[in-house]
Amino acid sequence: MDRLAILSMLETAMGECSRIQLTEGVSVLEHSLWCAYQAWNEKCASSMVVAAMFHDIGHYICAGDPELTDFYKDKEHASLGAAWLSRWFPESVCIPIAMHIEAKRYLATTDIIYRHNLGHGSRQSLEHQGGLMNDDELLAFRTSRYADSSIKLRRFDDATFVKGAIPSYKWYETIIISILR
Repeated sequence: MDRLAILSMLETAMGECSRIQLTEGVSVLEHSLWCAYQAWNEKCASSMVVAAMFHDIGHYICAGDPELTDFYKDKEHASLGAAWLSRWFPESVCIPIAMHIEAKRYLATTDIIYRHNLGHGSRQSLEHQGGLMNDDELLAFRTSRYADSSIKLRRFDDATFVKGAIPSYKWYETIIISILR
């Protein structure tokens, strides 16, 4: 598949994300643009900006399947999105996406303030996503090559959405192209 076809497919998917609402009343598209903007504003590598943009694209993939329960969508959207994106993007994009739920579980387990500050929807989804980590899960997460990247992505994911002048999806296409395989 050529780059223009990939870009068109990704743009269509993100357009559909504007119809999917998160528990805080923000669409997946708005949330994704906010996360990508934070990564870009912090001068992160292009792979982190792209990971931030697409970290919740699994919600779009799950939305089309009426047989998936909300529980399953909460638990699996990260791995499904990362698997779908892995056709076009390197590990440095896909693995932090796949691990952003594990990063929340890790932070909730190791940082009581983080856990306390989670919003209602995020606290509820934490339970669907496996709850607090046990010792084996903590060790596996800590020793992962992408632990730090997934935590950074999680921090962008958790940051309170601020409406305002953030770039549109089209603005990021040059960055997206730079990371395509």
